[in-house]
Amino acid sequence: MSRADHLRPVLERIAAQFPELADDPVMTRNLVDNVTSMVAEAHERYAAGAEDSVVSGAYLDPDHLATGSLHAEQSQHPAGAMLAAEMLFDAYLPVFVDEVRAESTAEVLRATRALHAGIWRRFPAGAVAYTEALRQRVTTAHLDSRTQIARDLHDRVAHGILAGLQRLDLVLLTDPPAGERADQLDDAARLLRGALGDVQDLAVSLHARVGDALLDDAVARHARDLFADDDRLSFSTTGASEHLPNWQAEEALTILLEALTNRRKHAPSSSAEVHFAWTQAALVVTVSDDGPGFDPAADTDGRLGQQTMRERAAVIGARLDVDSAPGSGTTVRLTIPRGML
Repeated sequence: MSRADHLRPVLERIAAQFPELADDPVMTRNLVDNVTSMVAEAHERYAAGAEDSVVSGAYLDPDHLATGSLHAEQSQHPAGAMLAAEMLFDAYLPVFVDEVRAESTAEVLRATRALHAGIWRRFPAGAVAYTEALRQRVTTAHLDSRTQIARDLHDRVAHGILAGLQRLDLVLLTDPPAGERADQLDDAARLLRGALGDVQDLAVSLHARVGDALLDDAVARHARDLFADDDRLSFSTTGASEHLPNWQAEEALTILLEALTNRRKHAPSSSAEVHFAWTQAALVVTVSDDGPGFDPAADTDGRLGQQTMRERAAVIGARLDVDSAPGSGTTVRLTIPRGML
């Protein structure tokens, strides 16, 4: 049998363990190329008589950094690659020993080290690239959040304050009759109270934390603080809730509160539900409303914060989907794979 024939059942085992690979031809091709390259390198090391298997010093190999970046783009955690490597080593070692015709104990040991080095050499660079990609995502998400806050301060708060001050200036400059003066002062007070409410909402959002609570409870608690007068917002849970790692829970809370804030901005009179579905495969949180809806593709300037929410979701290994159309309401869906819990 050829080497390709020997590798085929191993690749099939790995693909069965990670079915998402079958849906992505780029990742599938990358897997085949990497496994083939690993085994070829192991043969080269054995033929050269290499005795050691310490290869972590080659952690900046450009090809391996590129593979790590590809995994990060596809939200493939390094732990999955390590599991695939263990499966490859376990399944291919007997084949490799036979291929190199290792007979003595020393030869078998050298073959084992050569295969280990050929496989493991990829992982330090992959881990470095994955970490760097996540760092870039965090940085981008934080910068986008700051931009969104600045936009809210300018478009909502500053606009409300300016409009209120204009009403006051109008009263001072024109000295209207008493009845008209009272109406204009009431209008100015309404605008300024609205601006104050916007500032308070931003403060609550920025200070929102999950802490030791379950994500379900934290979202409901902070949403009630933010939207205290909203009796059209409900919460539900199916399955057994679990505590998420803190770094995941805090990002998920930020994403979900942003989705609820968008709903209040753009569909304030709609009924909405936040549903947590806990299963063995994933946690899926949906924020759905029966408002006017919109065209997600038309949000080219990012005013609805979709890109920022997607960046935050990617940081925690999750996926964010937005389903909406004019006249049919909106559903925001956050999916955190079970393996990430």
